[in-house]
Amino acid sequence: MGNETAKPLILIVDDMPDVAGPLSMMLEMNGYDVKLAVDGQEALRFARERFPDLAICDVVLPAMMGWELCQKLKSMSAPNHLPVIMLTAKATELDEVRSYEASADDHFTKPPDIKALLVAIERLLKTYAK
Repeated sequence: MGNETAKPLILIVDDMPDVAGPLSMMLEMNGYDVKLAVDGQEALRFARERFPDLAICDVVLPAMMGWELCQKLKSMSAPNHLPVIMLTAKATELDEVRSYEASADDHFTKPPDIKALLVAIERLLKTYAK
């Protein structure tokens, strides 16, 4: 019964500490629990232990591209829907299209507009609440 007050868990997957650290702090200050992973394998291991409410993934990661990770996290969450936001320095229209083709729910270019990112997170969490 006590889960009504649990903070949503957001998994950030990014191998760049100068991106992941400030993003993590900003999310925690806005009332979220945050788990950091530096690559897809670490993210998948964590998701097997405690599945996140939302994931924010970089596109360029060691060993596995973020688009592949997005698809794996989505299949792990089925039949439920795990919202995934791609956050990347790759700013071309093709990169954004590839994010949506990989079933991402949103796509932001680094550095993200923090207000817009928070709005997207809140929208996705409300839309796909467990």
